[in-house]
Amino acid sequence: MRMLIFLTVFLAFAVTAQAQTPEVADFEGGVNNGDWTWGNSADVVESEGGNPDGFLHNASLDTYYPILRSGWDAEGWTGDYTTMGVTHISGVFQTFASSNQYIGEYYFTVLFRNHMGTPNDIEDDIFVYIDPYQYTAPGIDEGWISYGFDFPYDFVGAPGETPDGWEGGSYYSGNGTFPADALWHEVIADIGRVEFWFNHPDWGAIFANFDVGVDNIILEMDGGTVATEESTFGAMKALFR
Repeated sequence: MRMLIFLTVFLAFAVTAQAQTPEVADFEGGVNNGDWTWGNSADVVESEGGNPDGFLHNASLDTYYPILRSGWDAEGWTGDYTTMGVTHISGVFQTFASSNQYIGEYYFTVLFRNHMGTPNDIEDDIFVYIDPYQYTAPGIDEGWISYGFDFPYDFVGAPGETPDGWEGGSYYSGNGTFPADALWHEVIADIGRVEFWFNHPDWGAIFANFDVGVDNIILEMDGGTVATEESTFGAMKALFR
């Protein structure tokens, strides 16, 4: 009986130890978990109007196409994705207005960047991103649109090889060409920034102004669903959006 109790306690502990609470940026209470930015000083954490409630808004973005970026080495969002067991990332985006009426026809992807220890020097960066042809960017006045991407944290390949459906690149090799001497599992072992792109990373676009928003960014890690009392409101509301 004592052995049975011990095993029961041990198994319960093992399941608890494996479970990891998702990292969530729901922008409630004015909090920007991950230091997310659209790239200029016009970022505002709104208290209402999101999906639901708070969201990160930028109504004065002048660029070729929006790119939402996490902070460099943002705690909980970056690091060794293999050890973290990252399995999925998602977010909810909206284009409220834009002078580029075709933005909804652009592709949409998420890019993970390894800055190789030098966040201020893009020339040594190596990055990976999921095939952009799966999704298109949110069109004007289409409302909140959810995007989700599985992440193959356990892939181990030969130099220059990426998992099916993924591409990579660097400053020198260009977008879409994963460096021939790079190893996927080494690149994702030190992710320094996460970026959501409203375009294919290898494509250009016309310069335009944008009014955009994001809510409920969630990074999920291996271990399954966590207990309700351990979940943030953002994680819970995302389950039912």
